[in-house]
Amino acid sequence: MFNVDFSKHALIDLSMPIVPNQLNEGRPFEVKEGRLGDGTLKYDIVNTHTHVGTHIESPVHFYFKGKTCTDYPLDHFMGRAALVTTNIPESAASVTLEHVKPQLEPKRGQFEILYVRNDTPRRPLFIDLVCVRYFAEFNLKLFVFEHTINFGDTSLEAGRVFHDLLLSRDTLLVEFPYNGAALKKPDFFLFAVPLNIQGIDSSGCRLFAVVEK
Repeated sequence: MFNVDFSKHALIDLSMPIVPNQLNEGRPFEVKEGRLGDGTLKYDIVNTHTHVGTHIESPVHFYFKGKTCTDYPLDHFMGRAALVTTNIPESAASVTLEHVKPQLEPKRGQFEILYVRNDTPRRPLFIDLVCVRYFAEFNLKLFVFEHTINFGDTSLEAGRVFHDLLLSRDTLLVEFPYNGAALKKPDFFLFAVPLNIQGIDSSGCRLFAVVEK
C-alpha cells in the first residue's frame, strides 16, 4: 500500500518513558505483580490517572462535556507537522508573535500539527497568549508542547484561555512529549496514537515522528 524508505527517513520516539513506581508525586503509575487464572504473569495498575506520561487531552477534559479521543477518526492523530523553535535572546521576557510568525507563515496550508519546543534553559519558558491565538487560526489537529512551557503566565485564567482557544476548535493537546531535541528538521510527519478507551478525558499515547535524514 505504501512504503517508508528508512534509508532516507528516521523514526523518532517522542514519548516520555514511564517507570512504574518511580514517578513524581502527582503523576503516579503504581503497579504490583499478580497472576492470571492460568498462573501467567500480569500487573495490577493500582494507582494512576489519565494525565501521566505523554497524553492527549480532549474537549471533555476542559468543558466536562463534548468529545473524547475515541470520538475522533484515527487520521486526526496523524499528519504533517511543523516545529516551532524558541531560541529567543536572553534579554527577551517571553516568546512573542514576532518570533513565531516568520517560522509558520511561509508554511501556511502545509501542516496540520504543531510541536512547540523549549530551546532555552528557562524553566518555565513563557509564550505570549497572542501566539496561541495565532496558532489557533491554523485549525490544527494536534498541538504538542513541552511541559517546561507556559502560555501567558502561570495563572489559572491564562490556562483557561489557552485550553479554550485550541480545544474549542477540536485541536487536541498533546502534553509531556519527550526527546524533542532529537527533531533536527523543521518539518516532519507525526503520529500520536491514543488508546481506544471510551468516555475518559485524556489518553496516554505513543508519540513519534517520521523525519527525513
